[in-house]
Amino acid sequence: MSAFPALGVDPIACPRDAVAAKRPAIRGKAARMPIYLLNSGIDLQKLEEMERKLGPAIPDLVRIQGIQEIDRREAESAGGQAIVLVIVPSTDRDYFERLVNIVARYRGHIFFVLISDEISASDYKRLVQSGGADWVSETAGPQEIVDIIARQRGRSAETAPGSTGPLVVTFMPSAGGVGNSTLAIETAMQMKKAGKERRVCLVDMDLQTSHVCDYLDIEPRLQIQEVVSNPERLDSQLFEMFISRHASGVHIFAAPRSKFEPWDLDFVALDKVFDLIAASYDCILIDLPVTWFPWTPHIVSASTGIVVTGVNTIPGLRQISETLSAIRSSAGFRAEVGVALNRCEHGIFGRVVRGQHVRSVLGDERVFFVRNAKLAVEGINTGAPMLTANPGHKIIKQIGGIAAFCASLNTSGSGRG
Repeated sequence: MSAFPALGVDPIACPRDAVAAKRPAIRGKAARMPIYLLNSGIDLQKLEEMERKLGPAIPDLVRIQGIQEIDRREAESAGGQAIVLVIVPSTDRDYFERLVNIVARYRGHIFFVLISDEISASDYKRLVQSGGADWVSETAGPQEIVDIIARQRGRSAETAPGSTGPLVVTFMPSAGGVGNSTLAIETAMQMKKAGKERRVCLVDMDLQTSHVCDYLDIEPRLQIQEVVSNPERLDSQLFEMFISRHASGVHIFAAPRSKFEPWDLDFVALDKVFDLIAASYDCILIDLPVTWFPWTPHIVSASTGIVVTGVNTIPGLRQISETLSAIRSSAGFRAEVGVALNRCEHGIFGRVVRGQHVRSVLGDERVFFVRNAKLAVEGINTGAPMLTANPGHKIIKQIGGIAAFCASLNTSGSGRG
């Protein structure tokens, strides 16, 4: 039996899309999303007292037994996030820890408001930094909860499907050494060339072994440690200092190589950086490392499109398939997805070698084939993008297909996946 029965799921074993389980929709007011009060297994009398206390201030309050009762489509149509109030037994530490795991798992889809009689400063910081929860004292008046709900609904409205925002495309490697950075760089260059007025940037999230700036022969300027130690210090002036500018017009955000622990990058620092980036650019391309970190699903959920990169070998195709599954199981995922097979071999008539393997493993995925070319290595060694060194090469046209896919994405973010 689950040690967290109130959520109706085991937070470790449950698939992330359990919330989307089919059921008759809970119907609230037509233009508003109901606020859910979770039956957390505490004393029923205490739950009913809280329900009576909140009822006048939150008329659309709905009591539920587990988060699987929430209708995801209804949540998305009414602002993008469901809001769940949870009364937390302050003496049950295990309960709190498992709830923190749930908060992280459903970040972007469900916002939790924890209600308890006390909480430590460190626990409160963990909740706020998660970006998916807040806390209010059990003795506080209903208005404090209403204020938290109003703030969260305001944030959701700013990022909800259909709102205006930058195009965000994430390049995700299925394994190391598949040319993920090269494809992200070349795609950014082509997108900038296709629209001179388009503001394009590339964000290198490999915080330990960053090499995008090496490929372009420019200096990495993002001092990520400064952001992590004091996110509030990051203003527009400091932000400008973090930009590495390439002659093509593409801006790069990349950190000098260091042994900075990527796990230390919390949601507060990450949101601060990306809030400023989102306000400054029309197209944001993100180059992810192969290792997944706590913030990786956060980036996945914020992406309009995702390009999974890999190579056309049997192990490589399996790694791509596994990466696609991980992406699609991420909470809040709604992006269009494409697969870029790099360094492909071609037969004498131009057909891709082992094309039948691609179809058998990847089925009807949208696949872009990029040939194996010495030009890529020459570009890395000289610091000149392939688009600049040899714009007429066949590989430029193939990467152009990726750039066209990215440029065509609907920034409402409701792709077919």
